[in-house]
Amino acid sequence: MEDPETVAKGICLRALTGTAKTRKQLAELLAKKDVPDEAANAVLDRFTEVGLIDDAAFAAAWVSTRQSGRGLARRALASELRAKGVDGEVAAAAVAEVDPQDEWDSARRLIERKMPSMQRLDRVTAERRLMGMLARKGYGGGLAGYVVREALDGLAHAEDAADEADDATLDAGPPEDAPVWTAARSAARAAARSTAAAADEVDDAGVAVEVGEGRARPIGGGRQAPPHVWVDDLP
Repeated sequence: MEDPETVAKGICLRALTGTAKTRKQLAELLAKKDVPDEAANAVLDRFTEVGLIDDAAFAAAWVSTRQSGRGLARRALASELRAKGVDGEVAAAAVAEVDPQDEWDSARRLIERKMPSMQRLDRVTAERRLMGMLARKGYGGGLAGYVVREALDGLAHAEDAADEADDATLDAGPPEDAPVWTAARSAARAAARSTAAAADEVDDAGVAVEVGEGRARPIGGGRQAPPHVWVDDLP
């Protein structure tokens, strides 16, 4: 039968390949493998002495990765470290390394990524969803409320500016090179519509008609199927 400490050593080495683990994580793994407690503790102590197990280094790396990659706030980071078995003081020391300004910047980036999906929502709904998202990331109500209001106020300001620009464009009238809409053109279009209406009445009787130059006249003097109408281009 293989020596329990040798078994425990092999299990720990394989678990540590490619990723760090806390002492608690390795202890739980050894327990699942039915390694006796005495052998497990001996191996864990030895790995700690040589630096293969380093909860402080694990905590620092975890905080750096999760804060920059997922935008987690210090509260959420501390909770995750405790769940992985990192001592409370060690976790607090690692979390304390997070720059408060980095936390604010992360919150703003999270909000910025969410803003496109908020634009069609009313302000109350958008604010509730954004606040909930930040709360799940570990941000306190004060910081979260500030950055959410900041973002929504900026969105409202941008929309107001766009509306003002549209109004200014309308007030300015058509551009200089736009076609001039004259009374003559209006009259010509009205006459054309009247002529087309008359043609429709004739055509309803089943007579093919030709429309042009302000008049409608039957073609062929009788019913034709299917009826058809030619209408000159409007001026």
